[in-house]
Amino acid sequence: MTNTNVSIATIITCHNRKEKTLTCLTKLMNQNVINDIELNVYLVDDGSTDGTGDAVKQNFPKVNVLRGDGTLYWNGGMRFAFFEALKKDYDYYLWLNDDTFLHSDAIKLLLKTSNVKQQEGKDVIVTGTIIDIDTEKVNYGGRNIKSKFQPLKFIQLESNTEPQQCDTFNGNVVLIPRNVKKEIGNISSEYSKQHSGDLDYGLRAKYAGINTWVAPGVIGKCSSNSIDGTIFDKSLSLKERRKKMRTPQGVPPAKEWMVFTRRHAGFLWPIYWVRTMVRVLFPWTYLIIKKPQ
Repeated sequence: MTNTNVSIATIITCHNRKEKTLTCLTKLMNQNVINDIELNVYLVDDGSTDGTGDAVKQNFPKVNVLRGDGTLYWNGGMRFAFFEALKKDYDYYLWLNDDTFLHSDAIKLLLKTSNVKQQEGKDVIVTGTIIDIDTEKVNYGGRNIKSKFQPLKFIQLESNTEPQQCDTFNGNVVLIPRNVKKEIGNISSEYSKQHSGDLDYGLRAKYAGINTWVAPGVIGKCSSNSIDGTIFDKSLSLKERRKKMRTPQGVPPAKEWMVFTRRHAGFLWPIYWVRTMVRVLFPWTYLIIKKPQ
């Protein structure tokens, strides 16, 4: 397989993780196919106060640094970067989290999987399996719907030596070809903070008849999200945990969660609506029964 003349727009958003962001970009620029592709990076610095944006421009002057005001979070930042990248017609659009460090053959594996599956028919989305930096256990990548009666429960797929199909994905590393971009468009503007935008995108593609495949093996590392200081941190009082429910790292806003449930829970969506009302009206109950996923 040759990747000559393939153009890729890499889409990243960041906030106050300067060292991780720089490491992420270093790993990206050191890919073993870098000389065979046209790689353009669109990075949103969402109001960082640690000098992330300036450090990126100093170390990677060709990166397109876009400035946010600190209120974009993952969904808004990625949507902003994607919007800017969509102004040009690239062959592929690569989502990449700034705390995800790619192995040197990651893009090669993503492109190879995409090429193989495209030969079987329609264009496909390709994601990759990510492992935790410390435990080396799989923490992000392709996900499958657990069952017809649990449509909003998603099972994390383990790595495999062959490509495997999935229902949706985490947004850590996702390769989207031009034709899929034209059909599905950007991340939905109905999600404003940290939640649901990536899972929603994968499911919308699935409904449109676009398959998502997980590239073989493991393509990178990323630290798992810690529960310290979150609503799941039982060392905090219930009062403190309740306050954290309304933060971007807490629970999805009720209106946004309703959009997600009505769009993806099928005939069971009223049950999820009741669960949403429990969260809003009885937050103490929610905190006691809710477990981290």
